[in-house]
Amino acid sequence: MLTDLLAEIERQGDPAAVGLELFFDGNDDPASIGCNLDEHPGVGTFARVLRAVRDRPEVDDVLVGISEVMPDGEWPFSDTVHVLTAASAGDVAGWVAGLGPDDVAKAELNGRPAIALWWD
Repeated sequence: MLTDLLAEIERQGDPAAVGLELFFDGNDDPASIGCNLDEHPGVGTFARVLRAVRDRPEVDDVLVGISEVMPDGEWPFSDTVHVLTAASAGDVAGWVAGLGPDDVAKAELNGRPAIALWWD
């Protein structure tokens, strides 16, 4: 789990963006995503909501951007999730409202249209 995630991050280099299963399976570290939230919904809620977004017909994929690889076996940190879709930022913001992103904006990932979710 963590070993596989770290290997994929190393394989991709910086910046890395990994699949939901790779980031969330085995992850119980609330500091890994959304750590600025006063009421963190839990890593499991992040995983469940983002998987539901990925399952929407208008979404091609959801990838977790790796912001920092932490020392001492801690889970890597992410402040950005990329929703690969042609849907509007407003639509995506509605789908993920319970996760409390600080910003939801149109973006691009590897030349593909995306919506970036960002937590400060």
